[in-house]
Amino acid sequence: MSSDGGSGPQPGFDWRKAIADNQTLPAAGVEDHRTVRIGGIDQWVSVRGSHRDNPLLLFLHGGPGSPMMGESWSFQRPWEDFFTVVQWDQRGAGKTYRSNGRGHETDLTIDLMQADAEDLIEHLLERYGQQRLVLVGHSWGTVLGMRIALARPELLHAYVSIGQVVNMRRNEAVSYRRTLAIARERGDLEAIADLEAIAPYPDAAPLPMSSMLVERRWVEAYGGMIHALAQDDEVQRLRMSPLYDEFDIEATEHGALASVEALWTELMCIDFDEVRSLDCPFFVIAGAEDLATPAELAREMFDQIEAPHGEYIELPRVAHYAFLEAPGVVLVKLVQLVLPLASVDRV
Repeated sequence: MSSDGGSGPQPGFDWRKAIADNQTLPAAGVEDHRTVRIGGIDQWVSVRGSHRDNPLLLFLHGGPGSPMMGESWSFQRPWEDFFTVVQWDQRGAGKTYRSNGRGHETDLTIDLMQADAEDLIEHLLERYGQQRLVLVGHSWGTVLGMRIALARPELLHAYVSIGQVVNMRRNEAVSYRRTLAIARERGDLEAIADLEAIAPYPDAAPLPMSSMLVERRWVEAYGGMIHALAQDDEVQRLRMSPLYDEFDIEATEHGALASVEALWTELMCIDFDEVRSLDCPFFVIAGAEDLATPAELAREMFDQIEAPHGEYIELPRVAHYAFLEAPGVVLVKLVQLVLPLASVDRV
């Protein structure tokens, strides 16, 4: 594979080095890229920030099995002026999947993943001498994020949700209905045939994972993942990453499917409909065009939850990946709404 994915500068240009050079942190900064022993296995983290006194922010990636460490170069550097940002390749994902070998992900459970996350939070707080951190969950990461906010709010300055999963079957039902409506409106016969073939979705029992993969194909094609793109080139971003090599990319591709398959039955039972309160600040960032985790359900959840502080932010012309599609807006919201809470907590 070429390092530029077949586009951009001429072959031989070292994208990874160029981007790494552009990511240089001040001398007072923090830059750790290492494994942490969590839950009996070595798990990879990247910790970066302009000053070690800044609040910690742990990013919980989606998937499950879809890490953001390799792509973080594309949006994260400005965050690092305000927060010490931790990217974590969860059990079954990316560099952690590669380090522990295939087959390890077969033992995945949501309880185990939550325990990993809580252990990592405690490790980070101790290592960097802080009492609490900001927790940002995206997509699958919002499942872990909500569970941690409910179970261990004392560890958090705030929980920030991007692409919140509310109730997996209701999420999928709304996603399917909206996607099929777009297909019919456009007269897209291929999409209509594909989507009608998996009906009743997601009410089939048992619901095969293959049905979700079919549905997600059209969610992506209609801009429901990244609104401006019918097909997102995630691999291109990974090939430009200073933190990933080709073996990490291959591991990411294998780990993503393996992790979803291992957790499939549990995933379809996720349900936060009865949550009414949180004992930590709660912020929701939703993309108005998100077909994977529809904003209407995230709004409904936010409105029913009492929390010490909070705000619901819905972004127009943005879908599932708000931090990629509107990185400046997301950062401004983190700095305006969340950073002051972290600063007050640390006085």
